[in-house]
Amino acid sequence: MTPIPVRSRKVRKILRLEARARRLLTRYEQALERATRAKAQAHMLLDEVSGLEYALTGTQLGELRRQRGEVARTEASPPSTS
Repeated sequence: MTPIPVRSRKVRKILRLEARARRLLTRYEQALERATRAKAQAHMLLDEVSGLEYALTGTQLGELRRQRGEVARTEASPPSTS
């Protein structure tokens, strides 16, 4: 059985747009799945950090806070344009 030829320009456009929409939705769903996995991994790492941080001594906590402050300043400062 051969498919019925589509002659109407509007019908061809509708079919083409629907196909494109399906492809875009597929890409979106795949990206969302990857993002969800990445977010779960990030939360697992942050949970591990919390456990390790809880076990630090007072001196180690002070060191950690100083280092975090340095990292925050480094990330906040704009790169120099030479």
